[in-house]
Amino acid sequence: MKRSSTRWLVAAGLILAAIPSLAGAQRAPGGLRELSPPANVLPKQLETVDVEEHLGEMLPLDVKLKDHTGKDVLLGDYFQSGRPVIVNLVYYGCPMLCGLVLNGVAKTIGELQYLPGKEFEVVTVSIDPKETTDLAAKKRDTILELANRTDFGTGWNFHTAEEGEVQRLADALGFKYHWVEKEQTWAHPAAIFVASPEGKISRYLYGIEFPASNLKLALLDASKGKVGSTIDKLLLFCYHFDDDSKEYVLFAQRLMRYGGALTLVCLGAFLFINWRRSSLRKS
Repeated sequence: MKRSSTRWLVAAGLILAAIPSLAGAQRAPGGLRELSPPANVLPKQLETVDVEEHLGEMLPLDVKLKDHTGKDVLLGDYFQSGRPVIVNLVYYGCPMLCGLVLNGVAKTIGELQYLPGKEFEVVTVSIDPKETTDLAAKKRDTILELANRTDFGTGWNFHTAEEGEVQRLADALGFKYHWVEKEQTWAHPAAIFVASPEGKISRYLYGIEFPASNLKLALLDASKGKVGSTIDKLLLFCYHFDDDSKEYVLFAQRLMRYGGALTLVCLGAFLFINWRRSSLRKS
């Protein structure tokens, strides 16, 4: 298990979310009271917010969810099509961070040649057990409208769940979050998760923006090349995921090895053709 910290991104989201309450701060004798910790100090409410990677582990496919239409479903229902699945945990009443993550996902999906419901599925689940189906449906409509896409169809579904069910899913993903009573908000990381068609966690992507090339390769990786064209599969062969940068990078060593072999084959073919032509002329 590998841990990748996203706490400072979460901190930025919480600070932005708390701006309305900060605006009403009172002056204390001798000047303004300190409202936030120094820049290099992590707020206490974020100390337990993180993502602990569980790559290769199975998701609990029996987690019970309710989709944006009010239908009771299981997480495993989205793994019946043989397609990879993007999973993300948010809450629909989030004042800042969740909206940025969802907008980032929608924007990136809009740049892909693949479509949810055709090459992959997207499953969004609220971490707030008090949120309703109506709220899930409204958030879905808002995100798809902002994405200006009408062809996502049934491939991107928004859900609510009981506390125990969403906690099981979060634990399996290594997604650590908690309720902050003072701010009346959920402290949580910014990440999305890509799972294989069998339900194994394949890739973690962090932040609020997801380069289309990264998501495309993550889907190819999760599907073991079953999604995409022959050229896409060749791209996957030439790239690998770098754990430090959390991005797909060109696999230079592999490219040089096979590129060199291809060069030798081409050179050999060229020499053979010239030799044959020369032999035919002489005869």
